Amino acid sequence: MTPDAGPAVSLARKTRETGIFAQLPDMGVLRVTGADAATFLHSQLTNEVEALKPGEGNLSARVTRTGALLRYFSLHRMPEPEEGFVLLLEKDGIAPLQSDLEKFAISDDVSFADLSAEYSVIALQGPQAAAFAEGICGKLGAEKNESWADLPENAIRFMGPDVLVVARSLTGDPGYLLLVETPPPTPSLKGRGEQQQGVLDTLMTKLASAAIEKNWVYLQGADLEPVLETLRIEAGIVKIGPDAQQGKLVLPETGMENVLVSYSKGCYLGQEVIARIRTYGSVPWVLRGLVFLTSAPAPVPQGERGEQIPPPHSDVILEDGKKAGTWASRAFSPVLNAPVALAYLDRTNRTPGTILKIRMSDGSIASARVQLLPFYKASDLKSRVAFLHDRAIRLFSDGKDDEAITMLEQALRLDPTFSDGYEALGVILGRSGRFNDAIEIFKRLEEVAPDEPMVHTNLSLYYMKIGDKEKAEEEKARATVKQFSRFGNLAKEQEREKQEREAKRGDALRKKAMFEEVLGIDPEDPIALFGLGNALSTLEQWSDAEAALAKACAVQKDNSAAYLAHGKALEMLNRNADALAVYKTGMAVASKKGDLMPLKEMERRSLLLERK
Repeated sequence: MTPDAGPAVSLARKTRETGIFAQLPDMGVLRVTGADAATFLHSQLTNEVEALKPGEGNLSARVTRTGALLRYFSLHRMPEPEEGFVLLLEKDGIAPLQSDLEKFAISDDVSFADLSAEYSVIALQGPQAAAFAEGICGKLGAEKNESWADLPENAIRFMGPDVLVVARSLTGDPGYLLLVETPPPTPSLKGRGEQQQGVLDTLMTKLASAAIEKNWVYLQGADLEPVLETLRIEAGIVKIGPDAQQGKLVLPETGMENVLVSYSKGCYLGQEVIARIRTYGSVPWVLRGLVFLTSAPAPVPQGERGEQIPPPHSDVILEDGKKAGTWASRAFSPVLNAPVALAYLDRTNRTPGTILKIRMSDGSIASARVQLLPFYKASDLKSRVAFLHDRAIRLFSDGKDDEAITMLEQALRLDPTFSDGYEALGVILGRSGRFNDAIEIFKRLEEVAPDEPMVHTNLSLYYMKIGDKEKAEEEKARATVKQFSRFGNLAKEQEREKQEREAKRGDALRKKAMFEEVLGIDPEDPIALFGLGNALSTLEQWSDAEAALAKACAVQKDNSAAYLAHGKALEMLNRNADALAVYKTGMAVASKKGDLMPLKEMERRSLLLERK
């Protein structure tokens, strides 16, 4: 299957380069006010409420007493001079959420109002969203001096008396939601209703015109749902319904507890169950990503939405007939150039990097790699550019030079000052025999990084390749001059780094002595073994560090951090195959326990080792 199999894939790919502009008919607004609004919501929702200052927000959820997820949403404390909160979620979820909360508001001074009919919600999403929005709408805040790009995640601001701006991503790229007040005309307020509709129409006209000028995707009609679904799935964003049936899953099974839950806020409905899972063990099923291997001999799911992947809520059945989990959403990912799916997988099959052979709807077998979600996320332009660079390097290592060049060209269009992108592009072009093109790229790099000696080293190499020895010698000489000039600038930085290293070394020697003393009493103390291994690593005594960390893993087989540290020590000893084996074991341990931080780092290091 080609990635251009349908319009949703093509449009989704384009939005990753520029952005999308769309009015969201399914997004609703729930307003919560009253003297007790903050304390009440704090006692009922999973994330912090009382500590939020005016203009701040977060993602939060409503769960049952047993920790089952009912709904999740973004919650925002209104900017001054307004009071109260707004919750943004799908319109079909507002009535059940409001009804559920009202049952517990027995003596609290709190009021709920579904304002979905009074607000139109416009989405601006994409790597260039901040510049796009600010160029049309100007800066934000009461004094009109706050940049869109500086808005913290889930912050809320006034853009004008009738428009609120929320910094919220729906696609994995930076994004904003514009809440435009559009109350329907009534006999007493007919003039105001018409005036507000005029505000919406004027804003939509400006945005649509700018979208055409900036080559943005203006989503409307039949294109809206499939493109947003593709982007949502790539971003690993859970949707109530296909990915989480209301009240059927304990929240940690969705993997969203790291963004939806505050573990320090105190009691709320369902808090005991969620806290107990975090403290004492993992859940039997956890949401993971599956990337279908297009280069594998097994068939690839067809259709731009991966229609041969079984539907949500059906069982994930392996080639041998065993159940491995439950299917959720699926799509074709323009970023990964492959079919992808979300699935709840059991402890045996959810370790990142595992290759599963899975039965498709038509009975065929397809191979898919398990990975942590999201498939794609760029919190800002810099992250997006870095993602494209990393993806290009992976494609180049797989021998896909043309695709790698395309990715790097996209990165440089987004950030023309991205020096690593020019260097990688120049090297790939040179290794492909396109020496003149490589020379042009390195000349552009010289404009961006005029003090970098490697620019001239590469130019010298490629001039030699095309037979221009005179220019090759000239560039070599320039590289030498810049190399010497860098030595003086580096001296102060090196002295500072030396002082920091000495301080760390002193601390590591102190800890080494302390942990050795403990191990003299109990040679199998897991904390002391782990601590000694880390201290020896800081001292770069890699053989002794590896031995201590290997024993730490043997004594405490469920310590995810010990496996990560052990693998790093093995890498420093150039025992890459052993390091990879340790990471694989550690990922299985971390996956079962739900230790996401060491799991992500071990997955990343495993990928790097597998490419060597």
